[in-house]
This record gives sequence, C-alpha cells and structure tokens, in this order.
Amino acid sequence: MRKNLTRAQRIKTKSSQRRESKKAELKQEILRAATELFLEHGYEKFSLRQVAEEIGYSPTTIYLHFKNKEELLFMTALEGFKEFGRALKIGYESTADPLERIFAIGKAYVDFGLEHPVHYRLMFMQENDIIYKKLPDCEGSIIDSFGILQKTIEEAIAAEVIECKDAQLFSALMWSRVHGIVSLAINVPKVDKNMAYEMLEINRQMMKKALES
Repeated sequence: MRKNLTRAQRIKTKSSQRRESKKAELKQEILRAATELFLEHGYEKFSLRQVAEEIGYSPTTIYLHFKNKEELLFMTALEGFKEFGRALKIGYESTADPLERIFAIGKAYVDFGLEHPVHYRLMFMQENDIIYKKLPDCEGSIIDSFGILQKTIEEAIAAEVIECKDAQLFSALMWSRVHGIVSLAINVPKVDKNMAYEMLEINRQMMKKALES
C-alpha cells in the first residue's frame, strides 16, 4: 500500500502523523500538569491559566484541548479510572478462589488509592456525580468500572462462599469499606500507609471469619 503512494503523499502522511503525535504528547503534558496543580491548589483555586503557565503555553492552547477546567479535571480523573480498572483486573486475575478474589480486588483498590491520591480525590472525593458521567464516545458511565467487583461477588454467591443473594448490595458494602480506608489515609495525617494496610488486613480477617462461621 505504501509503495503505491507518491512522494508528496508520503510526506503529507508523515507530517500528519507527527502532528497527531505532538498533539497527543501535549495533551498528556496538560493532564500531568493538571494533576500536580490540583494537588497544590485544590478544586476552587485550580485554573486553566495555571496549567498554561506550568507547561509554558498560552491559555488559548489549553482551550484547544479542553473547553473548561471541569472538562480538564474530568479527563484527568478518567486517566485515573483507566489505571484503576487495570488494577482491579490484575487483582481479579491473581487467584481463581472466589473469596480470595474479593480480598485481592479490595487490596488492589487500596493500593491504587494510596499510590494515586490526587486521581483518587478527583474520582471519588471531589465531584460526587463524576462517576455517573457518560464516557466519551460510549453509552456507559464511569461507575461501570466497578463491574468486575460485582462480577466477583456474583461468582462468590454462585460458589456459595457468601450467603448474601444481592450482589449489588454486597458490592456496595465492600466498596464502602475500602473507600473508607483510603479516605482516612488520604485525609488524616495519623493514618499512614502502614495503618491503612493493617485496617485492610483486619477487615479481611473479620470478613473471612464471619463468612466461615
């Protein structure tokens, strides 16, 4: 196919590819800067002008990629959700045992929150409705990222390792527990990572004991 292109067409194609590559690189640079500045200034004081100054571009350049700060922060959170989804999937695939899968996903959740506190704040602690927003170019919403958790619960119910028949309710319970641990670790100075993991282990032992009794 490439051999059939004229020299001018090949140059035009290469030029277009370079522009798209630079555009993608700039967008990632904007998202990186937004993450750092959100950590420094918080939601209310965060602005696109700050992002422009951070990366050495004019505010107009930022507006070519994002229409306002809400969209930029949403896309920053979306980057976090991509990594979050991958982390939960790795936790799911780490074991075939239905009960241990629940614990593995719980640990993956806490790992993500502690390793990506800025994204976690944007995802779960800043805009309460962000997880229900529709994703670009699809019908689903961010809340669908939790499908793997509910799937794991459904498998555990089918395997009769947990008695609760409402997978959605049990998923919400599990979410509330790990979210509580991460939120404390992020917001309360006295709750460091070691304490967060100790709480997670205590929760695992209590849950396992309750299910096995």
